[in-house]
Amino acid sequence: ARRSATTLARAGRYYSTASAEAGNEFLAQRAAVKEHAKGTTKLWRNVSFFVCIPVTILGSAWTWKLEKEHHDHIEHLKHENGGELPVRPDYEYLNIRNKPFPWGMQALFFNPEVNVPAG
Repeated sequence: ARRSATTLARAGRYYSTASAEAGNEFLAQRAAVKEHAKGTTKLWRNVSFFVCIPVTILGSAWTWKLEKEHHDHIEHLKHENGGELPVRPDYEYLNIRNKPFPWGMQALFFNPEVNVPAG
């Protein structure tokens, strides 16, 4: 049974004809897709180099300037108060801790120079 199926498949191939139109249409569509891909690749490469990289550099410079101003302001406050920051108001609604975190009473990213200690 298997042998006869193979023989029939071969016989069917002998009577089939190649369609040049279908092959050319496929190749034309494939070439169009390749051309589109080239153009799109060039576009996004240019966007990356001429938009994303300069925006990242300008954003970094702006952020650095802003953080430097903030740091200078903090240093000015320290200078006015004898080398230490002024005492922060201790409002009752700040740092409410009903139970300790697994790592202690402070927040996970606690920084004693910036955050008010809990407790």
